[in-house]
Amino acid sequence: MELLLLAKVVADRVEAEAAKAQVPVAVTITDVHGNVVLQHRMTGAPLFATEISARKAYTSALVGLPTTDILPMVQPGQPLYSLTSLAGGRYCAIGGGVPLTDADRLVAGVGVSGGTADQDVAIVEAALR
Repeated sequence: MELLLLAKVVADRVEAEAAKAQVPVAVTITDVHGNVVLQHRMTGAPLFATEISARKAYTSALVGLPTTDILPMVQPGQPLYSLTSLAGGRYCAIGGGVPLTDADRLVAGVGVSGGTADQDVAIVEAALR
């Protein structure tokens, strides 16, 4: 599926899950190079959620891991400790970012922000089931 079409489907699913949870969010989908393909902020989502969702998507697209899995790796003494200081601070280890794969091939990163980290994770995971 063409990436923009896939991004629209994912964004619609995220919005539906966020509406069910009554948590307005922003969602960003980036390509594997970190370029924004689609970005959407629901009515009522905080303005800063747009930027954070983009950073979560960027991180998952470039690292290929959910952002919740990255958090332990960026702690002092861990292998990715300096990651969050690279690329002008664009990398983010807050839960809510996930890689998007198609036939086991990384195709995009999805970032959701607007609730707590746990809410963002639950929304994006439900949307991608």
